[in-house]
Amino acid sequence: MMGKVSLTFYGGIKGEVGGNQILLRDDQTRILIDFGCNFSKWRSYFSFPITQPKGVSDYFKVELVPQELREPGKDFVKRDIEACFVTHAHGDHYGALCALAPQTEGGPKVFLGDAANKIITARITGKKRKPTELMRILKGVQTFRTGKSIQTDNIEVVPWHVDHSLPGAYAFLIHTSEGLIVYTGDFRLHGTFGKKMRKQFWHAALETGEVQALVCEGTSISDTVSTLTEKDVELHMEKCIKECGGLVIVNTSTCDIDRIKTVCNVARKTGRTPIASESFTQVLNALKDDKKLRPPKVGKDVLEYEKEWEEAKRRQSEYILLTTFYREKEIIEIEPATSSIFILSSSEPFEEESEIEFERLKNWLELFGVPIHHIHSSGHALPMDLRRTVEALTPKKMFPVHTSSPHAFGKFLFDVIKQRGISFTAPERGKEYTI
Repeated sequence: MMGKVSLTFYGGIKGEVGGNQILLRDDQTRILIDFGCNFSKWRSYFSFPITQPKGVSDYFKVELVPQELREPGKDFVKRDIEACFVTHAHGDHYGALCALAPQTEGGPKVFLGDAANKIITARITGKKRKPTELMRILKGVQTFRTGKSIQTDNIEVVPWHVDHSLPGAYAFLIHTSEGLIVYTGDFRLHGTFGKKMRKQFWHAALETGEVQALVCEGTSISDTVSTLTEKDVELHMEKCIKECGGLVIVNTSTCDIDRIKTVCNVARKTGRTPIASESFTQVLNALKDDKKLRPPKVGKDVLEYEKEWEEAKRRQSEYILLTTFYREKEIIEIEPATSSIFILSSSEPFEEESEIEFERLKNWLELFGVPIHHIHSSGHALPMDLRRTVEALTPKKMFPVHTSSPHAFGKFLFDVIKQRGISFTAPERGKEYTI
């Protein structure tokens, strides 16, 4: 007789946007689906670079990783978990991997997309980085691409590429002894890559049969939604930059290759040269051989800030400075001249510490007389696209994650849920849900 299939949610729920940690059990087989760090909780106890976790034990101490998953007497997760599958290279989906035991000590196998592995490795192995538990975990990582079936005893996981605000993001089609579970990860339908996909993940899922359970992100629910596409971002940026007589500063993510490509396109059209700090160039160099992605080339499409900043300071109207995380260091060094502009091309801060960082940045911009323009396309599915996805899949059960308001998500879908007989459950932390 088959054992029951169940899902237990430890993170990315109860209003948490990120920090997804989901345990899937099928009889004696146990796997983790994403193992992220919730940075709101992290900032409640730690502050970079002064007060940081001394080790993995601190992750358990402050419940960044639940005590329930801790191996008795050890500073790592129980070794009866056989595998961990990570959807993409954002820290709120992989940041707790450091709490896994290395495979050499009986820890789980770790599976990542090929591009995601390159991005994470580039980000944690910079020149000034010291060895960490995460580096040791990544030494044994196994990579995948779309459609590759990965079997772990009773459970088969098929990753399917999705569009997100960085390359190498996947949804998971998970085949269990009780049927198909679909996990969306983080995704969008309005991005450049998504429109080129011949088959979306729900099409691939429906080809294999009825969906027993859907675990779906809902970031855009109860959030201020921008309907701009990447093409819209390019058009708005071009118009803005054409009218600028000074330095252009663009704040975006170091991993958002689509956005960096957009900036390079606009730079060509407006006769400017993009320059970027090491945090950008490390990622671009890590992905430089990916023929499908074809990221901008360091030294050709994007120049290194460390080599160019003095020239950029002298000839500001000829440059676009890429910066990230509301960072003011480069801005202070270059001292933007009259008629410079700052383009916020990422999400507005929504956490207290980020708000403080953003306020500090705004103070410097105000000192230099630099106005802020917000031109951004979200990395997450718009509300109507979430609705479209749920309607297409029509799962028997649905669990919302990665949303500040899971109950608002349920109300938004109320008619779909009612008409199609979907059981909608906002998960409780640590509670086991049978599929």
